[in-house]
Amino acid sequence: MNTLHLPETLCQLLAERATSQEEITFVSGQDDYHSVTYSQMYERALRRLADFQSMGLHAGCQLIIQSSDNASFIEAFWACLLGGIVAVPVAAGNSSEQRLKLFRIAEKLSDPALFTQQSNLERLAQFSAEHQLADAFDRLKSKTQVAEAMVQLAPAPSLHRANADDIAFIQFSSGSTSTPKGIVLTHRNLMVNTRSIIDGCQMSTDDLMVSWMPLTHDMGLIGFHLTPLIRNVSHCLIPTDVFVRRPSLWLTETARTASTMLCSPNFGYQHVLKSFKPERHAGLDLSSVRLLFNGAEPISALLCQQFMQTLQPFGLSPDAMYPVYGLAEASLAVTFPPLNNRFSTHTIDRRYLAVGQTVKSIDDPDNGATFVAVGQPVPNVQVQIRDAEGASLADDMTGHICIRGDNVTAGYYQEPELTGQVIDHAGWLDTGDLGYFHDQQLYITGRAKDIVFVSGQNVYPHDLEEILIGGDLAQRGKIAISSQSTDDLAEEQLLIFILHRGEAAELAETAKSMTRVLGVEAGVSVHAVVPVPRIPKTTSGKVQRFLLVEALHRGEYQPLLQGDPDELSDLPLTTVEPGEKPLPDGIGSPSADSPGSVQLSTAERLLAICNEQVEQRQIEPDDNLFELGISSLTLAQIHAAIEDTWPNLIDITDLFDYPTVRELAGYIDSRQSPG
Repeated sequence: MNTLHLPETLCQLLAERATSQEEITFVSGQDDYHSVTYSQMYERALRRLADFQSMGLHAGCQLIIQSSDNASFIEAFWACLLGGIVAVPVAAGNSSEQRLKLFRIAEKLSDPALFTQQSNLERLAQFSAEHQLADAFDRLKSKTQVAEAMVQLAPAPSLHRANADDIAFIQFSSGSTSTPKGIVLTHRNLMVNTRSIIDGCQMSTDDLMVSWMPLTHDMGLIGFHLTPLIRNVSHCLIPTDVFVRRPSLWLTETARTASTMLCSPNFGYQHVLKSFKPERHAGLDLSSVRLLFNGAEPISALLCQQFMQTLQPFGLSPDAMYPVYGLAEASLAVTFPPLNNRFSTHTIDRRYLAVGQTVKSIDDPDNGATFVAVGQPVPNVQVQIRDAEGASLADDMTGHICIRGDNVTAGYYQEPELTGQVIDHAGWLDTGDLGYFHDQQLYITGRAKDIVFVSGQNVYPHDLEEILIGGDLAQRGKIAISSQSTDDLAEEQLLIFILHRGEAAELAETAKSMTRVLGVEAGVSVHAVVPVPRIPKTTSGKVQRFLLVEALHRGEYQPLLQGDPDELSDLPLTTVEPGEKPLPDGIGSPSADSPGSVQLSTAERLLAICNEQVEQRQIEPDDNLFELGISSLTLAQIHAAIEDTWPNLIDITDLFDYPTVRELAGYIDSRQSPG
């Protein structure tokens, strides 16, 4: 067990780091980075706090921090901690949903101030004018400090002496825009859990951490900023949008710094694999990496194995993958695997996954649901598996995952009813996840709200998606399975949302194959396959299934209704050879490849792709995509669509080098020209 002495509050911790020469390295691009010692950041935070206090902020006030610049974000965050100001980190999104979320959060809070960049403030002003939110924006603007403003240490700031149970910051959920819920985290919550993280992974002063996760996400802020700060070790931060444009930078920066700990959800591991070209990284050395944290969404065993196999020739340890379980309500960490058994899986009969049922192990992964172990409770955290009535269940029985400990939030900001629904009188919090313990390790089967009762059985969307991905009928990140209730509410109708640009009819045969495969392998009936132009995701890459169902109900999509799987038994399956794209993905109407169609130019096809992905504006041929405030996930989706249309022709890094549609079209045409 680690014997590290820690103070009771983050305020005391920052005071201890006021003389530390450990560093935060802020990466902007390849060979473009600068480092700031903890001591220097402390001085910057003091100057920023003086400015906050000069504009009337004091202990107990609330400050929304919405900055895409990691250095200014941390400066403002530390200033809040030092002054007792309650920080409210909010992701800077560019869709109408994300901007509306900011205003809804501001409405929930008590007269909050705002810290952001000038460019974002201008975009918020335009959005508010277009959506009848001018009064709300004016209230925010009157208490806004722009990140680019020069700060002076005059007069000296007043430092706050916090208690362990004072609020440190409020973490709003990333998944919902209509009713964002604020998770209240105290100094005690955070200090207890970061100690558990340090002890659980045996972090030492020899460790060095690299992260591209946003600082508005609990893994990014708590796991890969506060934890190294508390352990007093250096760490490196890559902006999420830079990672999206140049995913290999994550690996080259790891090699340059000889870092030992990295983190990512599925989205990041797959993003690296899609663009990784071994021949370009002959000198890459990842032998320093001892732990690859994997969390934030359901963990894919297949993807983990592919990532490890691809990078093992570059020195990555075959047992570096470290699947973990956590959530913001727990101040992050709940379970870690033992270090001597970091990656293990369990394959079970998917027919026995209902709450209260005992799981049945099987040996054939092709005919069962395979889940990844996420370990044992970290120190100071208790975990129970419960049935629908709250009774504790034995090992190998699926149920609701409930947690308790000094790391667990006492509730949601200004949401007493929700708090009472989630946290019981004994302090047990229902995480909303389902899972079971097997051989002393926890396995997550899915979200309780996502589970679907169809064809007389409980099924998990993640499991069904893996079947279609493994059968080469869909690509990861381009499929989302959900459901809608039947008219009598007796059962759910299964819906497969699939990324597809072009006529819905082009997808008909693939849709039948999907229906057939899920009927045979999972015993479920598919109600409809729904082609969609985009798969909405949170800033950390989680699919927002509910938005797809809502859009379907609004009539935005044209579903392909499916028949009984038995009626499709004689149909040939649409199979795909490795390396080929699994779905037809034509641009324009009619299809560019169909007889009698109008042949579109490369630029026209690119414009169609961009305008299908970007909301609230029309992209023009000479618009610079990186100057329009497009989110990193949207850029990734644009690249994915280009890859579907022109396979293996451009890298995502080419978007950075050819940032307009006209320039990129010229580059694509030059790559396709003979000779």
